[in-house]
Amino acid sequence: MLSKKIKMNQIFIKTILILIGFYQSIGYSQDSTSTWKWDVPEQTNEVLYIGTDTISKKAAPVIETDKWWEAFGYKELDSLIALALQNNEDLKIAQARVEQAIAQKRIAFSSLLPMLRLEPSVARQEFSANRPNPFGGQLDRVTINTFDIPLTVNYELDVFGKNIDNVKANRLAADATVESRKDILLQVITEVAQNYFLLLQVDAEKDLLKETEKTRLNNLEITTTRYEAGLVSQIDVLRAKTELSSVQVQIKRIHKLRTEIELILAPLVGVDASNFSIHKTEISYMPPDLIFLEKDSLTATRPDLKSAKLMLESSKSLVKNQWKQLLPSFYLNGAFGYLSGDSNNWIENDSRTWVAGVSASLPIFEGGKKRAEIKLRKSELKQAEAAYNQNVLVSYRQVENSISNIKWVHEQLLAQQEFVKAANNAAELTNERYRKGLINYIDVVDAERQALEAEQLSVQLFGQELKERVSLFKALGLLPDSVVE
Repeated sequence: MLSKKIKMNQIFIKTILILIGFYQSIGYSQDSTSTWKWDVPEQTNEVLYIGTDTISKKAAPVIETDKWWEAFGYKELDSLIALALQNNEDLKIAQARVEQAIAQKRIAFSSLLPMLRLEPSVARQEFSANRPNPFGGQLDRVTINTFDIPLTVNYELDVFGKNIDNVKANRLAADATVESRKDILLQVITEVAQNYFLLLQVDAEKDLLKETEKTRLNNLEITTTRYEAGLVSQIDVLRAKTELSSVQVQIKRIHKLRTEIELILAPLVGVDASNFSIHKTEISYMPPDLIFLEKDSLTATRPDLKSAKLMLESSKSLVKNQWKQLLPSFYLNGAFGYLSGDSNNWIENDSRTWVAGVSASLPIFEGGKKRAEIKLRKSELKQAEAAYNQNVLVSYRQVENSISNIKWVHEQLLAQQEFVKAANNAAELTNERYRKGLINYIDVVDAERQALEAEQLSVQLFGQELKERVSLFKALGLLPDSVVE
């Protein structure tokens, strides 16, 4: 008898703990681990020539903020991300999934509580005169009234913890859905940032091509004048026209690319594409850098890994629950109310009725259904484990890949500066020598092509570095709590 009381107390304590955990998990949040900080760059006079723009390390916008995109220094990017956080439809879908998961958690939690039902009924019934009569003889037709108002109670005694395991599994699944929403949130932010920086790169290339177009027009005027003076052949004029047309074609291509990027950004920020446009922005700042405090803490910072881990734990609880389905279930059933054949004495002490009892249910034969369900849950658990382990490996690869790409692109960008200077100097000297009649126009064409290619590559490398830094923030799972809330 004593051991039975101890066991019942243990069940009661486990139920209370689940209740506490459930209500705490409704507002589930996990403190983000501080794994990084902004790196303050050296205040040097280093200058980068990016197309027609010139930037220096002194202009780096180091900002004390947990919103890493603000540290790039572009206010329009901040506005676009704020707009996306408010209007993006994928985020609304993710929020709806969170609400569904919380509702599912509440449904599972209800199995730990008794069910109370008030089921009043009024009926009038006539019995046949030819109904069976074990005593023989003819019976009369009888009409009776029934007035019933019972309060029924049903409660499953969670002796083996079946319902507790189910509640735990649903709670973990709901928490995983919250983390999945965070992952979508991070994806939306990084997609907006990367497309904005691609737009920044395209605008810089367009400015460069516009300046080059002016140079090509000037070259065409010079060659035409020299041709009319009989100093050069017509082929120099044709080459000048060809170079001008080539640049004009590239300008049209860049214009089309810019439109395509705006069309990509429009649904990301939840705006009608037909009424959406972004003003031209010049490159102004060096990209921000960060210092790792805990580089090997991805499982604590990346929302996709946290979601996968929670789903793994949920699958483990479902496997335990499925094994317990082979065990018996016990129920407390009862009812209290009033039953009468006349409404005048319906609610009286003599009309009172009650019933109480205990029932049990044990699966004996269901055609192998329970065993098959156990195998199904086990296979789902194996799948969740493999998916989690794979995600962890991929996440570390993404971080290392982003770090490597940033280093390579930045070093190449710095080396490209010498190429840009040399190519521009060579183009100026070649043009000067051509005007003096010392060289052919083909030398001018080659020199200016090299200068344009060098400057375009410099712009593309800078744009790539911006995008790679965004990829690093995404790979690290850096999502500020102020945005999540």
